[in-house]
Amino acid sequence: MMPLQRLPQICLALLVALAAPAFGQGFPNKPVRLIVPFPPGGSSDVVARIVADGAREPLGQPFVIENVGGAGGNIGTARGARSAPDGYTVTECTIGTCAINPSIYANTGYDLQKDFAPVFMVGGVMNIFTVHPSVPVKTIREFVAHAKANPGKMVTAIGGVGSSNHLTPVWFANIAGLDLLYVPFKGSGDSITALIAGQVFAFVDNEPSILPHIKSGRVRALSVTGPKRSANLPDVQTMIEAGYNGFVVEPWFGFQVPRGTPPAVIQTLNAAFNAAVQNPRTRGRLEEAGLRVVGGAPERLGEQIASEYERWAKVVKANNIRAE
Repeated sequence: MMPLQRLPQICLALLVALAAPAFGQGFPNKPVRLIVPFPPGGSSDVVARIVADGAREPLGQPFVIENVGGAGGNIGTARGARSAPDGYTVTECTIGTCAINPSIYANTGYDLQKDFAPVFMVGGVMNIFTVHPSVPVKTIREFVAHAKANPGKMVTAIGGVGSSNHLTPVWFANIAGLDLLYVPFKGSGDSITALIAGQVFAFVDNEPSILPHIKSGRVRALSVTGPKRSANLPDVQTMIEAGYNGFVVEPWFGFQVPRGTPPAVIQTLNAAFNAAVQNPRTRGRLEEAGLRVVGGAPERLGEQIASEYERWAKVVKANNIRAE
């Protein structure tokens, strides 16, 4: 027969055992931080905010956006890597931070394989070659001729070392034999401001952030880097149509969490993000911004990272690109 004096301890143990599963099932019970490793105003910020807004209802908690720019996205990504693996810190993963940076930085401050677990592949966009309206060109072919006639004078913005809007013009200049003068900025937003002000002549940017300025006439689109024309800019040629076969660049975005985050928590986040992009309102906002939605299981992002890392490592090596 069980001694009566042991009943309180046994009851307490049973309560703890019963409460443990409930605690795991209670995620999330507070807002989730979403680190965007770039300043406000760029495509990374635009996409993250649209998806976070759409995922709020299915998750049952809001996302708090934290923009942490610097070092081509490395600073913010490293901060995410050092966060507690509890699901309450999600870090946006981009073509720059998850595919390009490991090849051009001696030390990014994080290891994608050891520090992160994939959660969700949002989708991809295309880049657009743009110029200030004062530049007397309307197509990418005309831009090439103008740049060759003015070597070293075509001031071109770079919205973050290691980003796709850095490697895209560098790769193209190498192919076309151009001598461009590159000016680095902290992010896409600062680059666009400089382009509109005429402080730089050219900029290659993701469609979601540059599109409103093209439509307003403050910048001029020359070509898009998708495999086909943008539905938002049906009159603008692809690079392939302009004669640059194989020149396709599709920047992409995803979400990841610190390695060690419980699988059930990852699945909860993944389900909320999938619900968000399937919601007609959220999906419409993403497509209007120029994003091709992907979605799916967490493994889809892992596959994207692996394939894109290999591809861009070759471009980085061929063009001897290094970040100081």
